[in-house]
Amino acid sequence: MKRLMLFSLFILFFCIGSFGQKMIGFGGELSVLSFKPNLRMWISKTTGIEIFGGIASELEDIDPNDVEGGFKFLHAFQYNRTDRTYFGLVGKWKWVNAFDPNRTTNLPVPGIIVGKEWFSKKRALKGLAVELGYQFGTKEYTIYSPAFNDRLPSKQRFEEFPLILNLRYSFYRKK
Repeated sequence: MKRLMLFSLFILFFCIGSFGQKMIGFGGELSVLSFKPNLRMWISKTTGIEIFGGIASELEDIDPNDVEGGFKFLHAFQYNRTDRTYFGLVGKWKWVNAFDPNRTTNLPVPGIIVGKEWFSKKRALKGLAVELGYQFGTKEYTIYSPAFNDRLPSKQRFEEFPLILNLRYSFYRKK
């Protein structure tokens, strides 16, 4: 079983990438309630992965006190030299009120996206992408008040904003 897993990983990272345009890009992503720097790698014409992390806010209070990090697995169903249309799976981990130790919690947030990325090569290879999608994550947690020596707990409920609307800009280089 271990040999099969190692062989599969070998095929994924070394052989698939030799069939198409391999690019790696560093950039930033502006979302409805967050800003995230990211690293996107297209390992073939149709397969890509991305890792990201950054600051976010909640819909109830527009205060950037949340931290999130995650990954995207992308599959392009339409590819041209100047643009790419893709869908993907998103998995991220969100720390709500990360800088307040009395009110913090964390939760996983899965989602799906559809995106379109345009490439331009006037001086350097750049990409501009728009992504739409849906995500979901809900957690009910207990907060304690230090003013009352943690004797009066209260319940809070966090719901992740379900709409994904990302605008991203990246600087690419071919591998």
